[in-house]
Amino acid sequence: MKYLKLLLIIILIVPTVVFAAPEDVLNGKEFTSDKYPSILIGFRNGGVYGYALINTYMGTYEIKDENKISLSYMAYTKMEGTNKQKDGEYEYFNYLRDAKTYSYDSKTGVLMIGKMKFNQKK
Repeated sequence: MKYLKLLLIIILIVPTVVFAAPEDVLNGKEFTSDKYPSILIGFRNGGVYGYALINTYMGTYEIKDENKISLSYMAYTKMEGTNKQKDGEYEYFNYLRDAKTYSYDSKTGVLMIGKMKFNQKK
């Protein structure tokens, strides 16, 4: 009887836990920005990292639902650059901060974070 209860618990609870968390299709992948090809964004084990137009950055990300993403705790270096680079980087970091949705097409390697397009590195 004890083993039967354990078996029932496993049959009922384990599939719920397994299917509750969305699959992280971004883990282990790196992308470059379509608008600024020198921008790199990569994902690894809940961490996001990359190179903006001047600075490197890192933070965390979480896939919240089928197409929801949260990027947070961004830290970055404070290197100097041209005004154009600074403006582009400011735009990029603000966009990442405000992004709420994403989509990834594994066939084309295109990642959309909000309306910002990225191409997967080969």
